[in-house]
Amino acid sequence: MALTLLTLFFGTLLLGGCMSVKPGSTKSGKHYFETFYVGAEGTQYFIRPLLFENHEASNVLALDITFRYKDEIRDSAVINFSIKSLEIFKSVDSLKITNSLMDIKSDNIDLLFNEKFNKGFVSRFTTKVPLDKMKNIFDNDEWELIIYNTTKSNTYEPHRKTQKAVNSLRENVFILM
Repeated sequence: MALTLLTLFFGTLLLGGCMSVKPGSTKSGKHYFETFYVGAEGTQYFIRPLLFENHEASNVLALDITFRYKDEIRDSAVINFSIKSLEIFKSVDSLKITNSLMDIKSDNIDLLFNEKFNKGFVSRFTTKVPLDKMKNIFDNDEWELIIYNTTKSNTYEPHRKTQKAVNSLRENVFILM
């Protein structure tokens, strides 16, 4: 009887311990970013795609950010973004990220690729912006993205989950700078 109770106690303790091994990543915001140690250069951060929508054209834009940081801001952030649309985007003249506090604008946008996706296209672009400006844009979660082409501009509003992600990233990544 004592052996059965002892086995049951340790079994419950072991099972309970196994169930709590996974860290509370949802509470820490860890599912919005990944970190990689890069030696003398510090830590590389990859911010997973943030979603934005253009309701007029039924386009979706996914924006991810990569940067390195150690002790002080010395570099830029690489912004990659994909536009999923019924039309193909072969070029983008500039990208503007704006909120009530500040604007970030980049005029040096490079096309990475275009690919056919079901009835539409995915167009992938890349650019760089100063990391200090990227840090400051995270002080407010009400972003708006504007893509400028020679003929028109497209405005993208954050998906409802994006505002939560921006807040979490501010509290878990950009607060460290």
